[in-house]
Amino acid sequence: MDDFGDDPDDLAEWGLHCFCLGARSTPHHVVKMDDNGRLLFRARLGVTRTELRQHGIDPLDSQIALLRAYHLIAVEGERLETTFPVLGSEETAGLRIRMAELAEVVAAEIATDVTALADVLIDQGLARFTYGVLFGYVIDGLIWDRLRSDGLLPSGELSVERPYWNGAFWAVYPPREGAMGTNEIKEAGVKLTMVWTDETVRALNRLAEAPALRSALRAVSRGSLPREALVVDGGEVWTLFDDEGRPTIPVIRRQDSDPVHKSGLRIAGKIVSALVRDLPQASVVVAAHELIWSVVDALEMAGMVRRPGTFDGPGSLVAQMFLSVDGAEV
Repeated sequence: MDDFGDDPDDLAEWGLHCFCLGARSTPHHVVKMDDNGRLLFRARLGVTRTELRQHGIDPLDSQIALLRAYHLIAVEGERLETTFPVLGSEETAGLRIRMAELAEVVAAEIATDVTALADVLIDQGLARFTYGVLFGYVIDGLIWDRLRSDGLLPSGELSVERPYWNGAFWAVYPPREGAMGTNEIKEAGVKLTMVWTDETVRALNRLAEAPALRSALRAVSRGSLPREALVVDGGEVWTLFDDEGRPTIPVIRRQDSDPVHKSGLRIAGKIVSALVRDLPQASVVVAAHELIWSVVDALEMAGMVRRPGTFDGPGSLVAQMFLSVDGAEV
C-alpha cells in the first residue's frame, strides 16, 4: 500500500470537494460519520474486512450500505475499495505548485479584462463587490459553464442509480486555506449568488433560508424593484434596491451586452484555454478547482484585486452577494 507519510489516516480531516450541481445531498457528511473517514482511507487501494479489523475498524453492514448508496465505495466479495480520488500531501503539493505557476501566466493574460470588469463596478458605485463578482460570477461560475460547453465536465444529472449526487468527489491534503465557494438561490430566471468562506458560510446559509429573501427574488423576477428590508445574520439590514430603485448589489445580465458578463466571458475563456493547454495528470475538475484559487491568489499578489476583510471575519456580508438575471428584466 502506498505511503502517505504523516497525512491523517482519516479522510474526515482532509479537504473534501464535490462538483455535483443539483445534488440533493453531498457525500461530505457521510465521510465524517462514525469511522467512515478511516475506512475510506484504508480502502483507497482496496482492503478486506479482515485487514480493516487489524486497524481497529469493524464496519457494520448498514455502514457499508450507506457508503455504497453514496457511491463512495465499491464492494467485490470481501474486498472494499474507495471509488474517488485521494490526493495526499505529496501529490497535492505537486499539483498546487504547477497550478500556481500556470496562474501567474494566466493573471498576466487576463489583467486587462479584470481591470475592465472592476471599472464597470466602480462606475456603478459598487467597487467593494469586485472581488466577490470576479470569483463568484466568473472564476467559479463562467469557467464551469465554458468547461461544460466544451464537454470537459462530468454530468451532474441525478438518476435512480444516483439519487443523491452525481459528478465528481475527491479528497485532498492539506485542505486549501482560505478557499471559497458559491451557493445560489434561484427564482424564475433570477439568481442570487453568495460567495462563502468557512467563516461566513453558516450566516449566509441562514440568510438563504429566510422567506423574505425568496419573496424579494420572486418580485425581481416579475419586474419589480423590492425595497423591503432584509436582515443578515448579526443584525445587518439591507435592501436589494434603494429608495430610488437603484440596486444595492451588482445586477449582472447574462447576455453579451452586459459589460461584466462580456469581460467575464473573456476571462473564463483565457483561463480554460490555459488549463486545457497545460492539463496535469489529474482530472480536469480537480485541476480546475486548484487553478481557480491559484488565479485569485495571483491576481491579489499582482495588486489587481483585494480580498475584503469581511470574507474572513465579522462585518458586512453583503459584499459577498450579487444578482444575475436572464435578459434585461431589471
